[in-house]
Amino acid sequence: MNMSLNSTRTPSRSRPALMIVALILVALNLRLAITSAASLLTMLTEAGALNAVTVVLIPAIPTAVFAIAGVSTARVAARWGAERTVAGGMVILVAGLLIRALPDPWIVVIGTVIATGGLAVVNILLPAVVRAHFGRSIGTVTTVYTTAMSLGAATAAAAAVPVAQRLGSPTLGLAAWAIPAIIGLVAWALFMPLRGERGTGLAAAVVAETSTHSAETAAGAATRREPFPAGTWLLASFFAIQALLSYVLMGWLPSIATDAGLSAERAGLLLGIAMAVGVPATAVIVPLTRGVKRMRLGFAIVGAASLTGMLGLLLAPTAMPELWAAFLGLGMCAFPLALALIASLGKDAAESARVSTAVQSIGYTVATLGPLGAGAMRQMTGGWTLVLVLLMVGAAAQVTVGLLLTQVVGKRGAVEGR
Repeated sequence: MNMSLNSTRTPSRSRPALMIVALILVALNLRLAITSAASLLTMLTEAGALNAVTVVLIPAIPTAVFAIAGVSTARVAARWGAERTVAGGMVILVAGLLIRALPDPWIVVIGTVIATGGLAVVNILLPAVVRAHFGRSIGTVTTVYTTAMSLGAATAAAAAVPVAQRLGSPTLGLAAWAIPAIIGLVAWALFMPLRGERGTGLAAAVVAETSTHSAETAAGAATRREPFPAGTWLLASFFAIQALLSYVLMGWLPSIATDAGLSAERAGLLLGIAMAVGVPATAVIVPLTRGVKRMRLGFAIVGAASLTGMLGLLLAPTAMPELWAAFLGLGMCAFPLALALIASLGKDAAESARVSTAVQSIGYTVATLGPLGAGAMRQMTGGWTLVLVLLMVGAAAQVTVGLLLTQVVGKRGAVEGR
């Protein structure tokens, strides 16, 4: 039986409930390595596990690695199949998390690069996996797994400092998050189809787009690159802005809070609140991708929420920090909004994979400037005022690009409806 992502089998033949369990357990881990490190930046620096250079690099590593992973992920998936490539990404994640147990600044950096490399592989391929196995329920399944991502991120952000204190070491606190990653890997290996044919379906389509020359299909026929669907580049712009905003906040929110005078525990809790808000909010935001009017409302909601939270941090960071964190969490729902659009933009799983690879690679390349620039500005100016002002400008630009995207999607729908 053909088990590739381009298979025509229905979810009912593939134990859909168990597959969704595996998807959830994997998704829970997709932000753990990032938010746990963000909450522990102060403790890691005080313990000597990070220095003035590496503390700036840690929040910038995820977006840089995510950007680089696009092409390499496509090539690996072409050889081994997407589901097996996701399993490999989880193995890499576990290895990187365990390496971070060693209390050396550059070892922590290397472990973070390895761990986020695994995350990047999974990030690139999950939207297409959802499209292939749950094509009739893309919105629902996307909501489920992005909600799991938010829940995992919130748990790690809020619990990272207490766990590290309990273990007596911030680096052991980083490594402890390998445990849920191992659980997710085992579930994926047990419940997902990992024995697909090599180089077929989705994977071949990805390589055809990302390689420097035309690829061949599984049947051996030459293929010609097809243009991306209308709206792909606007979606890439939207993805880049939301990723920049989100990763600055995920990487630096606890530091912004501690610099304002809050304790490390409360600062980590703020990031946990921001991530936790995404759990119920995602269920509300993702359905807004169905229809142009709803989509406009979705873009407006996440943009206004981001602006409110950033303004609160700028003007009254210690007055109601939990409220500002909640607004920021709602603003971060731009990510599941973008994922749902990626999954629905292509006409099939192969085209969704091409869109996902292009959008995420371009988006994360641009977004790398955010966390790195924010850390550098903090060191140069001694505060977060300039960073927060520029983030508000970015949030306004995000809304503008989102509204332009709705115009393109509306025209595309009108054409397809003829």
